[in-house]
Amino acid sequence: MRQQFMAQLLAETLVSERFQERDLRAKYTTDAESPEHARALLAHASDSTTRRVYRRGPERVKPTR
Repeated sequence: MRQQFMAQLLAETLVSERFQERDLRAKYTTDAESPEHARALLAHASDSTTRRVYRRGPERVKPTR
């Protein structure tokens, strides 16, 4: 069923690469405002798990000036 869904998704939308459900979880977490917010979304007990496994993109910081 998942293979049929992926084939249809690739054929009918702008999505050009295959992905897995866990990739969606990581993308959602990476796009979170802060590591603390990402940890809260995933309900992890520690920030280290969230940072190590799910935060895949670069960290965005605000300039001081």
